[in-house]
Amino acid sequence: MGQIGRRQFLIATGGVLAAPLIARAQPRRDGRPFRIGFPGRFSSEEGRRFHVNAMREYGWRENEDFVFINADVPYSITNAEGVRRLVAQKPDLILVYSTADAITAHRMSKTIPIVMIVSGYPVEAGVAKSLARPGMNVTGNALYAGTGVWGKLLELLKDSKPGIKCVGVLWGYVPPAFPRAEIEPCYRDLKRGAATLGIDINIVEVASKDQLAAALDRITVGRSEALLTTAGLLSFGWAQVMQFAIHRKLPTIMDYVLRPSDERMRPMLAYAPSQASLIKTAYAAVDRILKGEKPADLPIQQPSKFELEVDLKMAKAIGVTIPPSIMLRADRVME
Repeated sequence: MGQIGRRQFLIATGGVLAAPLIARAQPRRDGRPFRIGFPGRFSSEEGRRFHVNAMREYGWRENEDFVFINADVPYSITNAEGVRRLVAQKPDLILVYSTADAITAHRMSKTIPIVMIVSGYPVEAGVAKSLARPGMNVTGNALYAGTGVWGKLLELLKDSKPGIKCVGVLWGYVPPAFPRAEIEPCYRDLKRGAATLGIDINIVEVASKDQLAAALDRITVGRSEALLTTAGLLSFGWAQVMQFAIHRKLPTIMDYVLRPSDERMRPMLAYAPSQASLIKTAYAAVDRILKGEKPADLPIQQPSKFELEVDLKMAKAIGVTIPPSIMLRADRVME
């Protein structure tokens, strides 16, 4: 899982890393730069520079110590063709943005190290034996496994408007981009959180824009009083979802924090891992692997921080007064 808007993810984190350089990393013995692969093209020059800066923070210099290679295919939610092209080029390491891409790469090669910038439940998906000791050629980040985030999203939503009895879940993480093996643990966590809070949930899967109208109708029929949306919907129909929330007066929360300058309509609340820390953690694994450690021995990291964003404009449009308890916990408040 975890392909939470590739283009948005890269642009959102552009330029974040500006820490002083540490001692320069040692190049490989034969003098050739390491080749780090991505399944698709960089979304922008800004995004490419961010990755270069991430490597520089660990002392690696582009073109001298490493080079990025990209499969010549555009971005997509899942990029199996890009992964296949990369594996055929035999890079020294592959970075991926979803568990689905990690699965594809792992099936094709059991020796090329694979680092997941984003994933959901990699153990359940079969690319790791455990988070503490992956035991295979895959490591990186796991956003949802063991974090309790789905219950926390429901809790924040209920705290924003006490008395909510039913939450509609507009679920955009669907196959083939997101393996069913890791979708089911999300649903279990959601149902467990709902039971604890004493609320009902109505999960509606939506995979594309042409399914969106019917999905919103199902949310309405289910008598939902609030809406939890996943970032998988950012690639299609997002404005339509927010207009629906305003029209129905549904408090909303999403599992992805948009960048402050994003011009699209925002959810009332957003709660997600720190994007910058996810990227930095992934490159910490890259650094260690290129210096000789094995991905099988590097624990898959869980987020150290989740950010809470509050959009007061959307809250007002929906007719909700955000309580002080949430305002005090917010990392960012959009006026």
